Amino acid sequence: MIRRHQYQKTPGDCKLTILCITRDRSQQMEKSSYYLMEELKKHCNLVMWTENGHIQRILSHLSITPDFILMNDFLDPRLCPSIHGLNSVDIPKGMIYHDISYELEIRKRYAITERIDCVFTHYRDAFLKWYPELSERMIWLPHHANPDVYKDYHLPKTINWLIMGALLPHIYPLRVIMLNTMKNYPGFVHHGHPGYTTVQNIANGTLIGEEYAKEINRSKIFLTCNSVYEYTLMKYFEVMACKSLLLAPESKETADLGMINGVHFVAVDRYDFLEKAQYYLANDEEREHIINNGYQLVMAAHTTQMRALELISHIEKMIKKNV
Repeated sequence: MIRRHQYQKTPGDCKLTILCITRDRSQQMEKSSYYLMEELKKHCNLVMWTENGHIQRILSHLSITPDFILMNDFLDPRLCPSIHGLNSVDIPKGMIYHDISYELEIRKRYAITERIDCVFTHYRDAFLKWYPELSERMIWLPHHANPDVYKDYHLPKTINWLIMGALLPHIYPLRVIMLNTMKNYPGFVHHGHPGYTTVQNIANGTLIGEEYAKEINRSKIFLTCNSVYEYTLMKYFEVMACKSLLLAPESKETADLGMINGVHFVAVDRYDFLEKAQYYLANDEEREHIINNGYQLVMAAHTTQMRALELISHIEKMIKKNV
């Protein structure tokens, strides 16, 4: 199925035609890919393809040859249809890898055999560790926050400490420790993960989208971790955008993203998170200062619009490289 976006050229916009191969993510609980594609539509001629097929047949349906082919992963059928024959076309090709800890060898083999020119990853350091064969094809495209959803709703701060998300001990051990330590403290709130499913399958009362963002905005302090993989997860960006104080581990990635401990968020580990959680609850002025800095950082450098423009810039460079 082809969905063409009617692109209106404005001064300074690129003139690229990008064939984006993805599932329709508009009705999914997790919408970051959808938000990114919607933003891309404002800056290029984006042609969406959502069905399984051979790339040659897909191209034959288009009225224009795309300058670039962008695939939204390939392993998860919820993210991308099954596409064959990519190695038969000379059009530059890029792919967004989401869960890079899953099926490493299949991912490596696919990128090489299908002649994928570049792989966009949200997690730079883990990718370089696990995919050294693809290091020259890697482009770091960190997570982002859609400011139409993740923003300051100016809600009363009725929650002292908040934890939201999955609690798998083998993946998020620090988050589990945080919950078990904090659960009996007055003013602590926890919400579980709703699951990666469609909006209509979400249980009543589950917080997703704007309601999820509003709950973050109600909290003074948000505690989370970066998983055993040390990922700079989406929550880092969402929490700062919703003006709650982020308490989470730091890494080389967070520093390179401009997230400075004590300035934009508060770095914690299993040994000091409780002390810092109590300290920043009691010190309103320091807490608010860091919250405001974190908010300004995300709005200046890590919005979905910024990522879309960065993605287009990377694609333009890749096209020039292949000329």
